[in-house]
Amino acid sequence: MTTTVRALRFAAKEQVSIVDAPLPEPGPGELVIDVKAAGLCGSDLHYFHMTHEEMQHATQPRSPEMTPGHEIAGEVKAVGPGVTYPKVGDRVAVQHYSGCGQCASCRRGWDVHCERGARVYSLNRPGGCQDELVVTAKDCVVLPDEVSFPVGAFLACGATTAYQALLRSDVKPGETVVVIGVGPVGLAVLAWAKAYGLRAVGTDPSPQRREFAARLGYTEIHDSAGFDIEAVVPGGADAVIDTSGNVHGRRTATEIVKTWGTVVFVGLGPGFEIDPVPDLIMRQVTLRGMFVFSVPLMMEAAEKVGHLGVDLDPIITRVSPIEEGPELFADFAAGSVGKSVIGWD
Repeated sequence: MTTTVRALRFAAKEQVSIVDAPLPEPGPGELVIDVKAAGLCGSDLHYFHMTHEEMQHATQPRSPEMTPGHEIAGEVKAVGPGVTYPKVGDRVAVQHYSGCGQCASCRRGWDVHCERGARVYSLNRPGGCQDELVVTAKDCVVLPDEVSFPVGAFLACGATTAYQALLRSDVKPGETVVVIGVGPVGLAVLAWAKAYGLRAVGTDPSPQRREFAARLGYTEIHDSAGFDIEAVVPGGADAVIDTSGNVHGRRTATEIVKTWGTVVFVGLGPGFEIDPVPDLIMRQVTLRGMFVFSVPLMMEAAEKVGHLGVDLDPIITRVSPIEEGPELFADFAAGSVGKSVIGWD
C-alpha cells in the first residue's frame, strides 16, 4: 500500500515547489520516520542552480523527481520486517550514504565507500524534505535526549564532518587550528574546537559570515584577504582545515600551516596546484583529504555533543515549515548566514 506525503522538489532552475509524493510501505530492514528536521546543505545549491537537463548529466546525476535534503532527523513511526533497532518512538538522525552492509567498507561503517556503490538520500533515493520518509534501519543513529532534531539533522552531515575534520587534523591541547571558511561546517569546527579547549582561528571573505561568527562568541575571525598568519599565530598553525573548497582557500592552507603541521581538505570544488618540495617535503607537512564520515563516528559525535556541551544550536539561524521551503531555498541561495532547516512540530 502506498500513501502520499508533501515533498519539496526542484521544479525548474532556481525554483522549488511543494508536491504530493508517494510513500511506500517499509520493506525488510527498513522503517518509516516522521521527519522533524531536514537541513539545507551547500551541495543542495548545486542542483538548485541547475536545469532538469543539467541535473541528469551532473557529476553526481539526480532525477528532478527526487526529493532533496540529505540532512535528516525524525522519529521512528513504523518498522518493516526484521527491524528490531531502532524501535518505534526513537529519535534518530540518518547517515545519508546507505551502503550494501556486506562489503568490507560497509562492515566498518564506511558506507560512503561501499564497494558495490552506495545509495544516497536526496541523490538516488528520496531525501528528507518531505513529511515522512522510508529509510534503511542500519543508517539510523539514535539521538540523545539533549540533542534537538535540527542539531540531529546538522550532525547527519556538516557537524559530524566538522568533528571528523578536527580528529583528522591531529591538533592537540595547547595547539592552534585555523579554519578557512566560516560557513556552517567551519562554524561547527569552531564549536568542536571550543568544546575541546583548543585555540581556533577562522578566516572568511564575507563580512556577513565574519560578523555572524563574532556574534556567536568566536573572537578570532579574520578577513581572508590579506590574512597574516605571523601576526596571529607566529610560526604558523599546527593544523589548518579548509572548508572553502576553492583554490584560494587550499593555497592559503598550505602556506599558513607550520612545519610538521597537518592540512585537512574538506570543502568540495575543483582546482588546486601544489609543489611537493617547498609545500610538503621541506616542511614535513601532512596533507589529508576527508569525505563524509562513518556511521560509528556519527554515533560518537551525537553522544559527545551532549557530554562536551558542544554549542551547535546557535549555528542554526532559521527553522521553517515545509510550506516555506521554496522561500528558504531562495534565501539560502542568496547567501543567508548560519544553518537553514525545514522543520516539523
